[in-house]
Amino acid sequence: MVSSEESTYEPSARQKHRLDLREIVLVALLAAIGGVLSTYIGYIGNLINRLFGVPFGAGQLIAGLHIVWPLLARILIGRFGSGTLTGLTKGLVEFLAGGTHGVVIVLVSLIEGLLVDLGMGISRRSNLAVTMLSGAVASASNIFVFQALYFSDVSVTFIFVMAGLSFVSGAFFGGYLAWDLHRLLVSTRLVRRAETGVVRGRITWKRHIVTLAVVIGILAGGAWYYVTVYDPFAAPDAAKIMGAVDSQYTFHYGDWEGEQVTVTAEVRGSVTYVSPQPYTGVLLRDVLARAEPKSGASTVRVIADDGYEASFALDAVMDDDSLLLTLDAGRLQLVAAAYDGAHWVKRVTRIVIE
Repeated sequence: MVSSEESTYEPSARQKHRLDLREIVLVALLAAIGGVLSTYIGYIGNLINRLFGVPFGAGQLIAGLHIVWPLLARILIGRFGSGTLTGLTKGLVEFLAGGTHGVVIVLVSLIEGLLVDLGMGISRRSNLAVTMLSGAVASASNIFVFQALYFSDVSVTFIFVMAGLSFVSGAFFGGYLAWDLHRLLVSTRLVRRAETGVVRGRITWKRHIVTLAVVIGILAGGAWYYVTVYDPFAAPDAAKIMGAVDSQYTFHYGDWEGEQVTVTAEVRGSVTYVSPQPYTGVLLRDVLARAEPKSGASTVRVIADDGYEASFALDAVMDDDSLLLTLDAGRLQLVAAAYDGAHWVKRVTRIVIE
């Protein structure tokens, strides 16, 4: 007999080099769930960054939630390549669902899935320690991929602090959660014994209560996010001007040809710095003036497609000749020359006057 804490997952010789239909469906299902929910998890990460007062980094506390799905696929299927395939497919789903990182997330997820496969291949038997270590390493890898692509002028110390947060998160929110979720699936008989090598027993609900709470919370939060925050049909170069205005309308960058101005600005963030360079776009005050803000309105909220936002005093905006909307990789970005980096909102989809 094999204990519930340790299971063999060596495939048969006949199945060793290919996935059957059930396993392909399992990969697709886990990748779809993970890809859709990762956009919501990114939104939670932005909220954590705001709580810590930094533009990025602190959100790595929950980075492990991104790699639950390739880990779970690797445990359930038990074949090298299942984690990589799940990671790749998850990245494609997240990209197509409007993930905040764009097409780069496909590469990030692919590398995470590959590291899951390599890590789980350390031992012929799946066990909690190997699963947590695999999750930790895979989760931390995203920092170094993003460092190579984006994090210019960030100190090495801060890079390793972020990697450390992601490593710990990957161990617990990734490895342990995937391991316990697997045991729960076996205990509830949603997974057959023949597929896992794990002996069935009574469901020990007390041991699974945290896992259930996390999974239910993620699913419920993801549903709320897509209903109240995310707009999958928003045009990439457009933003809704709404709130306390007489004329709500949708701003389209292409409609303002000839009305752009150019300013020179630098990004001064808590942990990053981008040297001064020219930005061309439409002044935010001109965009708001067309909507005719109502008397008594005092605040402007610029909101991204993942829910991140920055607030400004309306009077200050109307007097600012360096606060503008521009295009960055085809998506609207707010350039806030007189403000710190946290006010530079990317992927703007809504501007609300209150």
